[in-house]
Amino acid sequence: MKKNDKEFRVLFGIEPSQVKADCVLMPMIPKGALSWFGLKDLSKGRLFHAASSSSLTLIHTGIGAPFAGDVVLYLKKTGCKNLFLFGSCGLVRQTNELKIASQVIPFKCYPYESFSEMLSGKNLSQKACYPDKGLYEKFLRASESYGVKKVNCATLGSLKLEREMSDTFEKLKIDVVDMECSAFFSAASHCGIKATALFYVSDVITEKPFYEELSQDLKSGLSLSIKNSVDLLCEFIEKN
Repeated sequence: MKKNDKEFRVLFGIEPSQVKADCVLMPMIPKGALSWFGLKDLSKGRLFHAASSSSLTLIHTGIGAPFAGDVVLYLKKTGCKNLFLFGSCGLVRQTNELKIASQVIPFKCYPYESFSEMLSGKNLSQKACYPDKGLYEKFLRASESYGVKKVNCATLGSLKLEREMSDTFEKLKIDVVDMECSAFFSAASHCGIKATALFYVSDVITEKPFYEELSQDLKSGLSLSIKNSVDLLCEFIEKN
């Protein structure tokens, strides 16, 4: 066994040869999501959990930009060709079109991954990271029937500071925030792997922050949104 193969198996719980051409990266695994992807469970590696169906590989990355970025770097030497980041995001401000349970696709993402820079309020990058243009446009067209909206995103290094910076986000016309996307896009571009992302809105940072309990109606709507997002991903991957 090659040294790199052993490292991958230890960290991911599967062999690199088991990785499919299409990989879905998830920072968190919501209830029901595995079965919706046609999977029973994930093999546990030291850092990440993974499993492959007949059409895709699902990887549980854990929360945070470094983890998402590292997973992409490790996938460079596998058969992975297309990457999909799938997870939750926070809405900067609710509108008629964007609310909890909305499905969104980021067309660009600002890398505010540094906690220290967010804390100082200085040196926030104005240079955005982008998905692969071809995969993004193709996925966006396929998502139209699901009512998915395109959004401007920022990846943050702090949950505590996001609310304090909401005015800054609005000035920059940022619609949603997450904790992985910019690193994911950057790493994919570095590795030459096509990548795009799909999020479901789980909270509104100025009105319904992440730590507040959702009503039963909102929980049901969010669960349906996640199920629809899984259906969209599986349908797109199988057709393309």
